[in-house]
Amino acid sequence: MKLLKLDQGQFTVHAVCDERGKPALLEFLEGLGANLKANGVGMIQLLKRCAQHGPPKNSDLKHHLGDGICELRKGQLRVLYFTDKGRVIICSHGLIKKTGKVPTKDINRANRARDRYLNARHLNQLEILEEDDHG
Repeated sequence: MKLLKLDQGQFTVHAVCDERGKPALLEFLEGLGANLKANGVGMIQLLKRCAQHGPPKNSDLKHHLGDGICELRKGQLRVLYFTDKGRVIICSHGLIKKTGKVPTKDINRANRARDRYLNARHLNQLEILEEDDHG
């Protein structure tokens, strides 16, 4: 499994890469329309803050979705993530939240990413890419 290291401080923040080796989170953020660009920039800043201080405690910025999956919030944007020992934050993907709840399919996608991550870690098959390594 490939992960892209997004930032590192007291914590390390990674994004899960797809089969092509592309980080779905960055593709999502880069593809935002003009009306959401400011929230995208804010989400990048929130991820940088997570690297320095860990996931926020403030429920306006972070919400537990169950089974170890959490979301970071910035306006309508959500980034689903999970954590691992050693101060590691793994971001599954991003979405635009249009309803009251995060769709089950997105929570399931994050759960599958976590399962693949844990299996790859157990088999010593994690590949950590640096920013210039992905496409």
